[in-house]
Amino acid sequence: MARLGVTPAGHKVWTEIEDDFCRLLYFDHFALRQILRHRTARAIQARCCKLGFGRKYHRWGPLERQKLRKLYPEASREEICATFPDIPWENIQAAARYYGYRRKKKRYVITGIAANDQVRAFCYDLGWIMRDLDEESGTGPLLSEKRQQAQVSRFQGDKQSRQGAWGHPRSPLARGMMAQGCQRRMLHSMSRGFAAT
Repeated sequence: MARLGVTPAGHKVWTEIEDDFCRLLYFDHFALRQILRHRTARAIQARCCKLGFGRKYHRWGPLERQKLRKLYPEASREEICATFPDIPWENIQAAARYYGYRRKKKRYVITGIAANDQVRAFCYDLGWIMRDLDEESGTGPLLSEKRQQAQVSRFQGDKQSRQGAWGHPRSPLARGMMAQGCQRRMLHSMSRGFAAT
């Protein structure tokens, strides 16, 4: 191989001069591509890694994958990073995506409106998002829009206007009562749909 200057696969053997260029310019891959025109970008990156100047790749063994599968859904980020101290969090996330492990979804924020909280708890138990609830109930984008979230936060925060005009259609109390009525109708239509199936 050294005599012919090529590997069994037909690639050129790396010379000392090329290795010196990699040691000097490992941080500038564009410059290395200009100097080493006969080498591909992937080959240059692999050679820099072999010389100890590139990003180190971690090979996940079966025991590490088993630990990641158990911890990743519910454990905190600090616990996972403590279990794998030599691996950055971004690489752990990438490995979890590659192997199909997902974080457990957090519960919906409590709004203080009983109908809202009941619907959200019901959706969380089913594994739905608000868009799924809109599609099942056939009411259009009522719950998935950010407008309703803004209305709920205004309804919670503005106590003075809550004590004001009850019947005004734009008062927060009236909006909260309208949202409760809509969600009752949605739950009623969903219960009829489930009963029919």
